[in-house]
Amino acid sequence: MSKIILKNLILVIVIIFIITVPSVVFSARLSFELASNKTGDEQATIIEVKVDPQDKTLNVVEGIIAFEGADDKLSVETETGGSILTIWPTKPQYLSKEKAIRFTGGVPGGFDKKGLLFRIRLFSPVSGEIKINWVNGVAYLNDGNGTKEPIFSNAAVVNLAGYDLEVINKFSPDNQPPSFDTVEIGRDQNGTYDGKYFVSFNARDDVSGVDKYEVKEGQTITIVTDGVYILKDQTRATPVIITAYDKAGNSAVINVPAKINWQKYVIIILIIGALSFFLIFYVYKRTKK
Repeated sequence: MSKIILKNLILVIVIIFIITVPSVVFSARLSFELASNKTGDEQATIIEVKVDPQDKTLNVVEGIIAFEGADDKLSVETETGGSILTIWPTKPQYLSKEKAIRFTGGVPGGFDKKGLLFRIRLFSPVSGEIKINWVNGVAYLNDGNGTKEPIFSNAAVVNLAGYDLEVINKFSPDNQPPSFDTVEIGRDQNGTYDGKYFVSFNARDDVSGVDKYEVKEGQTITIVTDGVYILKDQTRATPVIITAYDKAGNSAVINVPAKINWQKYVIIILIIGALSFFLIFYVYKRTKK
């Protein structure tokens, strides 16, 4: 009797293994990767949050990244420059009370290769160890149905050296302007932003971080922080100027030219051509008389 029970138990374990393991192996994976610090002062610990779709095409990623063992002295900044995501309904932001980062980001058309979601910059005046966990995260397939795709991840343990933030601010001035990684005009027929044209942009600043963007469309100036601006002129006939500011006040500018309405010019040329033809024909007839 005991042998039968043991066999049944083994069978159940095997079935569970067969069902669950493939979903873990072939599902999208999120990773925390320690990045080199390009600021020169080596005061910040920089973590790059990346996702590997595992040959699937994802267009939205959302979730919570929790910091276990973090205290109130921990300073956490995020930066989306160079991200594979271009639309941020909820830009990555550290919530000190929750000790976590919440975010929702997407990209029209989706992505199917491993890429950067965003960077996390950690400062702490106290040395110690914190654990970074991926919590309640999910992605959505670019299949037109909004199919959910689970994302698996292993926790990362980070050792903080314990730097004085006043020393960082005093001896690490930021004199470098931000740099733009991407600027694209897009339109999502599936309903994002009600199907309107928008400009998505990402700037990067490795020292103080990007603070905000100023978008000038014609005479209208708008301040945005999430890297997306819905065009007021949906004909795209108005040029757009985007200025990125870092937290030290440095700025970089990029221009998005207006769309040339070639159809309009073709019609004008045809009208001029027709008028010229009739004028020449009229003069020819008058001359022959």
